[in-house]
Amino acid sequence: MKRKTQKTKKSNNKINKLFFSYSTNKQYLTKKQIVRLMKKEFKLSYSKNVINSLMAIWGKKIGSSYYIIKDNFPKLFLKPDGFFRDISL
Repeated sequence: MKRKTQKTKKSNNKINKLFFSYSTNKQYLTKKQIVRLMKKEFKLSYSKNVINSLMAIWGKKIGSSYYIIKDNFPKLFLKPDGFFRDISL
């Protein structure tokens, strides 16, 4: 039982570390930052329509723009519905 919790903590630490390395204010990721993260870390490239859908589905609207907040970022890696569900850290 301990091994599962340790593995979860390690993967959460990796996800949080990834988030903080690309976030400038440590609270959310902008569209530009999430695109940069995908290109540099995962070698992924998507069209503007897919990125807009990502931001609309998993992002939070602050003002007039959508942002991926720190609480929603780990959800992107969860199966079966996460955007990065096929990527393992």
